[in-house]
Amino acid sequence: MVSEEEKSEIKGKVAEGKILTRVIIEIIGKPKEHIEKALKIVVDKIKEQKDIKVVEEKLFDAEKQEEMFSTFAELGVLFMDIETLVGFCFDFMPSSVEILDPEKLNFNSNEFAGLINDLLAKLHQMTLKVVQNNIEKKSLKKNMLNMLKNTVMILLSIKSMQLEQISKSSGINEKDLKPLLDSMVKENIINFKEGLYSLKK
Repeated sequence: MVSEEEKSEIKGKVAEGKILTRVIIEIIGKPKEHIEKALKIVVDKIKEQKDIKVVEEKLFDAEKQEEMFSTFAELGVLFMDIETLVGFCFDFMPSSVEILDPEKLNFNSNEFAGLINDLLAKLHQMTLKVVQNNIEKKSLKKNMLNMLKNTVMILLSIKSMQLEQISKSSGINEKDLKPLLDSMVKENIINFKEGLYSLKK
């Protein structure tokens, strides 16, 4: 709870040009203890940021939502300026931000253009990260697929097998294995005849 003295100090900071906000930080996942610990780490990280001051904080216990748990923190945060606020939003991805004081924000066209350019730069960085992650994911998926194909080929080099036998020997369930075997047949890597899969000779 913010004391009257602290409220007066906050008012003074806002009068100097700082921005008072109410921020919601939410984390979803499991197990329950893990996300509650993660939320505390995030809040501590926010407190360490330059030009940001947490003036009030409330952390809530995690609650179950279907198969996951959800927990959140409600923070009163003073920002040095609008640029710091925007940077915070990209760095910590809050669920919501409410500007409490001042009621109006004033900045000239140059400041506004700078803010837009900062936004575009951060969006560009995020896009590059997403593209890079997708490339890495595709590469990993391709390597995993090749490994599974090699496993099947090694098993079939020993003897011809039924779907159930390949599944038991490889540890891959039949539902996931069948599409892989079908694709290998289409690629002319293996044969399928009378319920048996065999290596192409």
